[in-house]
Amino acid sequence: MRRRDQRAVHITTVHHPQDPRIFRKELCTLRDAGYDVHLIAQNESSEVHDGVPIWALPVVHRRIQRLPLQWNVYQTAVSLSADCYHVHDPELIPLAYVLKHRTGGRIIYDMHEDYRWHGPIVGRLIRGVERWCFRWVDHVVVANAPHVSIAEAAGVPTTRIANHFKPVEETQEQEVEGQAPRSLPTSGPIRAIYTGVMGEGGGRGLSELIDLAGHMKAGDLDARLKLVGVCYVEASRRRAERRIRRKNLDDVIERVGWDTYVPWEQLVQHYNEAHVGIVLGRDHPNQIEKIPTKFYEYLHYGLPILCSDFPVWRRFVEEHECGEVVPPGDSRQALDVIRYWREHPEAYRTRSEAALKAAKEYQWENTAARLVRLYDDLLAED
Repeated sequence: MRRRDQRAVHITTVHHPQDPRIFRKELCTLRDAGYDVHLIAQNESSEVHDGVPIWALPVVHRRIQRLPLQWNVYQTAVSLSADCYHVHDPELIPLAYVLKHRTGGRIIYDMHEDYRWHGPIVGRLIRGVERWCFRWVDHVVVANAPHVSIAEAAGVPTTRIANHFKPVEETQEQEVEGQAPRSLPTSGPIRAIYTGVMGEGGGRGLSELIDLAGHMKAGDLDARLKLVGVCYVEASRRRAERRIRRKNLDDVIERVGWDTYVPWEQLVQHYNEAHVGIVLGRDHPNQIEKIPTKFYEYLHYGLPILCSDFPVWRRFVEEHECGEVVPPGDSRQALDVIRYWREHPEAYRTRSEAALKAAKEYQWENTAARLVRLYDDLLAED
C-alpha cells in the first residue's frame, strides 16, 4: 500500500476548521505521513491551508442550523471518493452510515467529549446513536481514557489518541530538557492564564475565573488574570461582561479572543508571558473524568497548574508534583496558593521544574505514531 494513493477525509460540522486536535494534530500528522488528506468543515471559503484542502460548509451559529449542512457534507464527501471518512461529531454518525454504504469507504468515529452534559434527553439520545454506531463502524478513536471502556465494551476496534502537546513548528524542540524552570517576578504582577473554550456550560467555570479576578483586585497581591480563547455562547459573554463592569475588573482581567476563535500559534506568546496555569472547573461530568488538554500545554511551558480538586486532576497533579488543587468554586483559596508561591519562590520553582519534567511524557510525537499505524492497518485491509 502506498499512502499517497490513500485518501482520508475528516468531517466536522461542529468544530472550527483550525481545531488543534483535528487539524494541527491528526490531519497534519497524516499529511506528513504521506496520506492524501482533506477536511470538510464550516469555513468562509474553500482553501488549502498548510497543504490540507479545506472544503467549506456555510458558517452557521446555532445547533439547529447545522442540520441542513448534512446535505452539503454528503455531496462533498461523495465527490471526494475517499478510502476513509473520519467523522468528529455524533450528529454525523447517520451520515457516516450512508457514506459507508454509498462509497464503500472505511469509517472512523472520533469521540472527543462526554456528551452527558447536554442533558438527560439529548445525552441519552447521543449515547444511543453511538451504541448503534459501534455495531457497524470500522474503528473508534477516543481522546480520553474513560471512553476506551465504552467502545471496547461494545467490541469495536478502539484506539486512544490523546490530545498531547504538539509544538507550533516541527523545528521547535519536542523535548523540554533545555528549558529553564520559571521564576516568579520579585516585583510586578504575577500573571495567571486560562486558555481554551470559556463559558458556564460543561462546568468550564467562567464565573469562578471572574471571582478569582475579583479577589485579585480586592487583595494585597499584585496579580493579573488573562483569559485566552473563545466564549461561544453570547448570553454567557454578556453576563460575564456585566460582572466585570460592575466589579471594575478591566484592569485585572484581560480577554483575548473572547468572541473569536484564537489560532494556536497566537497562544505561544501568552504562555511565554504567564506564570501560572489556571483551571477552576466545576463538578461536572465533562470535567471531572478526564485530563484537560490545557494541562499538557501548561506543563510544556513550565507553568505550575492550579486547578479544582477533582480525583482525576488531583492524582495527575500529585503524581507529577506540578501544582496545587483547591476546592471547586473556592477562588479565594486559589489566590492564597498564588500568594504562597510568591512568598516561597523555591516552592514555585520546584513545581515549574516538575512541570517541565512531566511534559516529556505528553508529547504528540509519541501519539502520532499510533494514529499513523491505525490508518496503515485499517486501509491495508482493502
